[in-house]
Amino acid sequence: MTRGRILLSALVVLVVCLGLGYAWGSSGRGVLQTALDDSRQQLDLAEARGALLDARVSLYNNNFGDASRRFDDAKEPLRRVKDRYQDGGESRAASSIDAALTHVDEAQRLAGKLDPASNSRAGEALEAIRVATDR
Repeated sequence: MTRGRILLSALVVLVVCLGLGYAWGSSGRGVLQTALDDSRQQLDLAEARGALLDARVSLYNNNFGDASRRFDDAKEPLRRVKDRYQDGGESRAASSIDAALTHVDEAQRLAGKLDPASNSRAGEALEAIRVATDR
């Protein structure tokens, strides 16, 4: 009987230790996940801004083909940003990013027509991104 109690006590201690270890290990996970999500959001915003600014430089150099490619490069990060804003319930920011996507589409269409007005659409897209990120 004594051996059974010792074995049972050891088993209970082991289960308690495993439970405490699990709780301790997962305690900071939420904070890290939030930081990771914020970093991804900032990276996508920076990538989209960089592509738009690069497109504007190409437009200044009258390189409309490269500008069109850069506009296309800016769309995917903007879509990811919009999806994250929608998932987070930030409808105002999501609609602003949607407006930026519309401006990028218009700028790309104008660049395909060799129209220098695509530069102003790129500027409007950058402004829409700025509005979305102002909190």
